[in-house]
Amino acid sequence: MRIVRSQKSEVRSFSFTVCCLLFTVYFLLVSCGKKGDPTLKSYEKPDPPTGLRAIHRESEIILFWDFPKNKEQMIKGFYLMKSIPPHPPLIPPLVRGDAEGSKGGRGDFERVSFIENDKRSYIDRDFKIGSKYRYKIISQNLRGITSIDSNIIEIEPKDPPAPPRRPLFKIEYDSLTLTWEDAGDGILYNIYKSDKKGLYPLTPVNEEPIKGTSFRDSFSIKRPVYYIIRNLRGGEARDEGSASEELEINPSEFVPFPPEGLQAVITEEKVYLIWREAPETWVVGYRVYREIDKKEGFIFIGETQTPAFLDKEKPLTKRNYRVTALGPSQEGLASEIRDVVFVPYR
Repeated sequence: MRIVRSQKSEVRSFSFTVCCLLFTVYFLLVSCGKKGDPTLKSYEKPDPPTGLRAIHRESEIILFWDFPKNKEQMIKGFYLMKSIPPHPPLIPPLVRGDAEGSKGGRGDFERVSFIENDKRSYIDRDFKIGSKYRYKIISQNLRGITSIDSNIIEIEPKDPPAPPRRPLFKIEYDSLTLTWEDAGDGILYNIYKSDKKGLYPLTPVNEEPIKGTSFRDSFSIKRPVYYIIRNLRGGEARDEGSASEELEINPSEFVPFPPEGLQAVITEEKVYLIWREAPETWVVGYRVYREIDKKEGFIFIGETQTPAFLDKEKPLTKRNYRVTALGPSQEGLASEIRDVVFVPYR
């Protein structure tokens, strides 16, 4: 008996076979570690860097920009773009065959450097004083797609000012004040701070350039700190000069002056010692010494945090006292009062 299949049955059979093949391919993809459906997110333009800014410091143009920390892993890095100062063309652009804004022209932006995704600064040393330069920066994602441009900045570096003179410091409780000489009209100042001698960050501690000749900062007597000051002038992209001499503020080297106004109030039973409070706000206390026997000399008898001390040893014989102030780690010179003895009234 001969069986004849209809055309409709053959179409259904073919469709079923195709569906089985597609299901098999999908199953193999899933079993090989495919974690989800492909998306177009990775093909989108990444966020551009923002807030591009620059400062000219001696032989460097230092560029800074902002980019969200939480989006760092989505980009490969940044391309810094720089325009070469244009020169008058020897042949007019229309004769030459390229429009003024075409690629390859002297005024076009060129890629200067690729910068890693966790960096936010770049130092350009390839420039000339008096020439104009324009900069912009773009980000590139993991698929090589670049963002739109950041803001464009223009800088014309000029000769930087001389360094500040006579930097000084004064400690006041939990703060310190830096002072320096006025460098003249139009000069501003930046302050750089470090906990390591000779190593300073690219950005100053002051948010805006300082107009005056003093700066106040927090201070801890537990560790040393270092400062330098730089003069600067100019507009948005400023010219910053070389650093002042380094100020080393090391609490371990603080030595207080001898206490002033040391006096003794004597009774039959004890001696009260009083003196004026130390002017140094970093003084942490005072030590008291007593001498009765010349052979034994001065003996330590106690310590106090206030400018007063009570000696309970009866002053039946003459004695001498010395009082010193204590810095964070050093003891100062002593003030002395001599021939202290109780004399009864008659």
